Amino acid sequence: MRKLILIFMLSLLFGAETYAKTIHWLTFIDTMDRNVGEIDKSSRQLLYSRWIDLVNSTLKDNGYSVDIIDVYDSKTTPENCKTIVNNLDCDAEDIVVFYYIGHGTENTGASRFPLMLMGQVNPNKFIPLSWVHKTLKSKGARLTVTIGMCCNARQGVAGRVDPTFSANYGNTYVSEEQSNCIKKMFLNYRGDILITSASPNESSWACGTPIGPTDYFTYRLIDQFNNELPELSNPTWNSMMESIKEDVYNDVSNNVGLQNQAPGSTQTPIWEANLTSASAPSPTTPDKPNTERVSDKSEMLNTLTNVMSYLSSTKVSPKERIALAGKIEQAFTSNAIVRIMSQDGNLVVDKENISIFLGRIATSRLLENVIVVDATANDSGINSLRVREVYKKR
Repeated sequence: MRKLILIFMLSLLFGAETYAKTIHWLTFIDTMDRNVGEIDKSSRQLLYSRWIDLVNSTLKDNGYSVDIIDVYDSKTTPENCKTIVNNLDCDAEDIVVFYYIGHGTENTGASRFPLMLMGQVNPNKFIPLSWVHKTLKSKGARLTVTIGMCCNARQGVAGRVDPTFSANYGNTYVSEEQSNCIKKMFLNYRGDILITSASPNESSWACGTPIGPTDYFTYRLIDQFNNELPELSNPTWNSMMESIKEDVYNDVSNNVGLQNQAPGSTQTPIWEANLTSASAPSPTTPDKPNTERVSDKSEMLNTLTNVMSYLSSTKVSPKERIALAGKIEQAFTSNAIVRIMSQDGNLVVDKENISIFLGRIATSRLLENVIVVDATANDSGINSLRVREVYKKR
């Protein structure tokens, strides 16, 4: 009933229009493992708040909607991975990013890229990262990025990376330099890149940071997009991976305090890139999002995120945004509460009634994007939202 209400209300507001371009995120994160599950929970939080949210906020100016398939906990299984990868549909201007965090092992004699355990230990069910990449590449998207952050039971939490960014318990900000760098990395190329966090016979290791425990590779990837790449006039995937490779290798080989680390341990990320330069799509007013495909919780969150993204877009006229806010409010209960979350962690930095919230984001000039983290609904409509707001850094 609640799904039908949401579909009906939002369809009245938007009709059947769809975005012309989509960025698809397929994240598979083993957060239930008894050894590294807590690390992977933290890595999932950082991956979304420090990378995925920023990329989505930036690419919306070029007409990209968001399709997130976020698989974790008990849903991280080989069967779910195969089904989701095989069933993904793409258009020619779409972007696909696959990111796995969990245990892996060498794909001996078949590939230098690993097998992913996907939350279980039956060797007959291990999934080759190379198969995922080959299958996704065949979908015909503009850009396909496949990343396997594969670890094993030798991994420990101890150790330290000195971060160049600290925990942020307020709203998210994205600078013009960050935005430009993201656009160059995701829109100035066509083709595919396959990445894994360690070479054959190597483990992937974890570290502690002020933001929480995470793996070295994810940490260094986040550091690149938050700090290193925005300083460059022409960032490339190969130059970024060379930098990550050096940083991760030095982090692991020099960190003698890592728990259970074998003497002389190393970790060397490897990758294969098949990329060509391409013209980036021009900035454009986003099309109204498709709201007629809501069948489960993840699709509801994607739909609401795309609706809020459209409402907060400064490329849509203020008059239309304000009128739209009034229509969107009809999909909510009158006492619905919106909780604004910090970038890092689950701290609530503010909360508003839905009417005030919609009016504010429809008239804001500094708001870059609104990401819907969670939502609940009853038979009367949507009664609560949890969101992260991304602002332009001045």
